[in-house]
Amino acid sequence: MTDEAVVDSKGRIVIPKRLREILDLREGTKVKLLVEEGKIVVMKPVTSKEFIREMEGFIKEGSPIQMANPLKLKEIWEKQ
Repeated sequence: MTDEAVVDSKGRIVIPKRLREILDLREGTKVKLLVEEGKIVVMKPVTSKEFIREMEGFIKEGSPIQMANPLKLKEIWEKQ
């Protein structure tokens, strides 16, 4: 999906309403900006709960990977 925006004299852009609605971006929502292959990518940050939900099932039962300590995971998450 492609849309256009204009950079104003203060370097700001307005994210078009259609895109804000798709990502549920509201006033005060923080976003992450990433420069990737000559593009600026705007991302809605993933909450720790969303991350855990998306990762469920990636490690199979009986895997040699040790169980993760939730407090240690929280500490790592908050450093980012």
